[in-house]
Amino acid sequence: MTLITKPGIYDMPERDYHADPCPAPSLSNSVARVLLDESPMHARHAHPRLNADRAETEVTETMRMGTALHSLLLGKGARVIEVKFDDYRKGAAKEVKDAAEESGLVPLLSKNFDAIHKVSECALAQMRAHPDLGEFFGPGQSEAVIAWQEDGIWCRGMVDRLPADLSAPAFDLKGTMLSASPTQWDRRMVSAYRTQDRFYARGLRAIEGRWRPAMRFIIVEMKAPYAISVMTPAPSLQELATVDVERAIAGWKSCMQSGEWPGYPHTAHIEAPAWLLRAHEEQQMRDDALEFAQ
Repeated sequence: MTLITKPGIYDMPERDYHADPCPAPSLSNSVARVLLDESPMHARHAHPRLNADRAETEVTETMRMGTALHSLLLGKGARVIEVKFDDYRKGAAKEVKDAAEESGLVPLLSKNFDAIHKVSECALAQMRAHPDLGEFFGPGQSEAVIAWQEDGIWCRGMVDRLPADLSAPAFDLKGTMLSASPTQWDRRMVSAYRTQDRFYARGLRAIEGRWRPAMRFIIVEMKAPYAISVMTPAPSLQELATVDVERAIAGWKSCMQSGEWPGYPHTAHIEAPAWLLRAHEEQQMRDDALEFAQ
């Protein structure tokens, strides 16, 4: 396993990164999201170094297709192999899949193996023609692992594509079986990926000594017609995300120092939502009308 000894940019297998090779249990963006959206208790439970008994996520064929797409578009990562069966119901097919995963490969059924190569071919053609993605294809590093320290704690991230040009943005790839339309993805970007840009930006600034432009997210449809969209957080979203990242770092530091990982912190008072108040008003109007009719 590749070990991180000092802040910097590293090249290592994805498995080593996800196992957390930092000198002390480190904060990643995904764990920061758990800490912010759930609680420190949940963040500890999700961390590979702080919970050795955590259950492994069951990997689906769609997830394997997403991993394969990353490898094909980035030219780096686990090799994709074809499982020459129609499904995994036969024992032989399952044996091939399990052996491939054990060896760090990405197995895909024949139909999905062919499909993901078609996706990557179409996506790359669109990406090369996109006016805001030229720097993606310039000199740089794919799956660049960054590690840095914030006020005594370790943080880490894996950047899908990090251009060598310090004035260029970092890039993140996301595959979807749904629409890649920004009007469909805006809520997901806000809820699930809001902190990623600012978290990685802090790490790159700590390592490189300057701020890069906001990250560009490339969303790729893994179904015909294989359209892509490109999104980047506006200043208003960056501002809110900065506050969230600072909260996550402060919370992680407090828990690491105290050894205490609290759950949900307070009693929640649930207000009646507008739709429920409106429904009650409408029901009261119906009741009043019925009483008047009688």
